[in-house]
Amino acid sequence: MPAPEDSKPLRRPSPDEPRIARTREALEAGLWELLRELELADISVSALCRKAGVHRTTFYGHYRNIFDFAAFVYAGLVDRLGTIDLDQRGTGRTIAEIGELYVQSIRDILQHTKREQRVYRALFHTGTFHSVLAEDLRARILLALHVWAAHGVLPALNLEVTAGYLGGAYSSWFEQWVAGDDDDAEAWLGSLRNLLPAWWPRDGFPPAP
Repeated sequence: MPAPEDSKPLRRPSPDEPRIARTREALEAGLWELLRELELADISVSALCRKAGVHRTTFYGHYRNIFDFAAFVYAGLVDRLGTIDLDQRGTGRTIAEIGELYVQSIRDILQHTKREQRVYRALFHTGTFHSVLAEDLRARILLALHVWAAHGVLPALNLEVTAGYLGGAYSSWFEQWVAGDDDDAEAWLGSLRNLLPAWWPRDGFPPAP
């Protein structure tokens, strides 16, 4: 199995934790290398720690098992692909331009998760990855809601509740994407036209299938 196209560290600890940062980087690099030849379910903690040069007690000090660690890594990949270069008010951008940026980030996630489909299928089958991904998506969507609010798009809503709701919905939507055999990312992306709340701008979305 090929490694993800970008295997740089995803979430760096604060500068006062350099040892933890180095350990995490070594484990991530070891995971990418092992995934070139093995399915995620076939990788043991012992094998990963040997590859990374990390003691097992150090690993278990932070993660419960391989799936727990892989969930952290792959949710971080999705989170990074979903990052938009905007401030909290979307300063200097029109609603249409912002919509295009958001849609492209979703397109990037769809393409990435399909390339890494076997890994994401295994992660979603653990029963815990859905909630890990939903929480990361919730944080990204909350930022988007603040941007839309600054542009006068939102009705009167509780932003935290709305972000949590949409984060869970998006996580399920991505789960269905990787669970199926459909590889038409544009059609899948277009399906959001019929799934998103009526007030969410549709700028940038392809036609609904």
